[in-house]
Amino acid sequence: MSDMDLTGTIVRPTPARRLSYDDRRRLIIETTLASLARNGAEGTSLRSVCRTMSVAPSLMVHFFAHWEDVLQAAQTALIDHFADEFATVLQTEFPSARARMDAVMDAYLSNDWHGTNAVGAWMALWQLSGRYKNLQQNLAKSLAGRRELLRRALSDLAAENGAEADLDDVSDCFMLMLDGLWLELSTNPGGISEQRAVQICRQWLDRALRPQTVA
Repeated sequence: MSDMDLTGTIVRPTPARRLSYDDRRRLIIETTLASLARNGAEGTSLRSVCRTMSVAPSLMVHFFAHWEDVLQAAQTALIDHFADEFATVLQTEFPSARARMDAVMDAYLSNDWHGTNAVGAWMALWQLSGRYKNLQQNLAKSLAGRRELLRRALSDLAAENGAEADLDDVSDCFMLMLDGLWLELSTNPGGISEQRAVQICRQWLDRALRPQTVA
């Protein structure tokens, strides 16, 4: 049996080793994400995940109270993995705010996040968030956190440029543009390159945060 981790890498647990509680829980989450990526929201269920793992559905009650709890844990794992990488870039020392923002865009639009495996799981969870309130709340919280991280980076860039702008509006528009480009890269491979997507973002930022001119 093989599974896919959060970045789409195939992992193969060692059958001879008895899994600990935490390892078994993690495997359930990763198997759920792999199924969501391959089979979508409608093709993934508690029974299908258990069938893939060759375990009885009754085993799940030792780790999760309900199927919604499994989905929420899978969603949280995906969100946390993205947030950790994103936060790392923002907390790293760079020679300039522009260099940091370039690193943010490169990370946001990298193949790790628009590969087939990642987008399949994301889209399935987005679809399921309309059915499960906890998923919807989890997603809204993650979007707010990501927006705040972007706002801080944009604030530094605006200060470096000597620009005056409504950072709330700039942050909202920039995140929507990033998400739109990410979706294009994910669903239309070959339609636009990562380099071109980053170039579009840079050009937009140059206009949105242009230095103030003195009359």
